[in-house]
Amino acid sequence: MSVVSFRTLGWALRAHWLWLQKSEPDRPWTVFPPKIHCCAQALFDVAVVTKTGDGKNTLFRTDNWLIGKSIKDVAPQLFATVPKRVTAKRTVQEALDNLCWVSDIRGALSMGVLNEYLLLWDILENFQLQPDVHDVHVWKFSTSGQYSTKSAYDAMFESATKFSAADRIWKTWAPGKCKFFLWLAAHDRCWTADRLARRGLEHPASCPLCDQTQDSINHLLISCVFARQFWFNLLPHVGLQALSPQPDESSFNSSWFNCCDKVPRQFLPGLNSLIILGAWMLWKHRNRCVFDGLSPSGAAVLSAAREEITFWCLAGAKGFSSLPAGEGWATRCVSGRGLIMY
Repeated sequence: MSVVSFRTLGWALRAHWLWLQKSEPDRPWTVFPPKIHCCAQALFDVAVVTKTGDGKNTLFRTDNWLIGKSIKDVAPQLFATVPKRVTAKRTVQEALDNLCWVSDIRGALSMGVLNEYLLLWDILENFQLQPDVHDVHVWKFSTSGQYSTKSAYDAMFESATKFSAADRIWKTWAPGKCKFFLWLAAHDRCWTADRLARRGLEHPASCPLCDQTQDSINHLLISCVFARQFWFNLLPHVGLQALSPQPDESSFNSSWFNCCDKVPRQFLPGLNSLIILGAWMLWKHRNRCVFDGLSPSGAAVLSAAREEITFWCLAGAKGFSSLPAGEGWATRCVSGRGLIMY
């Protein structure tokens, strides 16, 4: 499962109009430029590089034709001296004809503008157009050099901060409600006592499971003595006792990441499903203690987890069958080959 940003997808789709306008200039509507969002325009400006031929279909100052860059980037102060209406229409062919790009410059020239003018003069001095060759525009975010919606959408996230737990949550077999809970937990957005206290709302004075310290999502899932005992009892039944959390571990995300590093790749689907299931069972048990007045019971939550694994297997969670089953685990899971006993 992946979460699509429809706003970003809209920008990627609008960039397609700019691509068609540039790559297929003979289309009738290209004489009426569409209104494009600034983010779509910025994406297009970065994504398209031009190999200049006759220069008729390349804008002199805004297209990336000069050593893979635009004059707007190479000489920004000089670029600012040219009227926008000229910038929007002047092609490379027109600009180089009789040094027309020089006559486009307006206003007083500062030292910075003069320096950039001389730099650009040196670059363009020996530049030659190819009259019988059309300009070629390349979309640099795809291997084919052609625009695609996927490449445009993905490019919008090139420098984005990546969330390391995203794939472990959304690509693991688990019911949607469990994945959503883990997503909230990973972002510390669950309504535990610490979050309620920050907002001045009524909250339990201490953890409902251990009654030793303040309730928080990391405490509930990994550092609480009740939670550690639960994992200590659950993991050995599938042959993963070495992954039981240590007393000094305080971050659920970090502990999960470390567990994934310690097991062979073929165990990961089952391990990730098991961790999501275990965290979900702890959360449900905690809520029953808070809202239903239930007394914490390690045996009860372990029994509930065992029953839940059976239901998940019946629903299609095949990853459990890859785990090295330990002694004492008695449950039946349906796989494509029939019943498997753990």
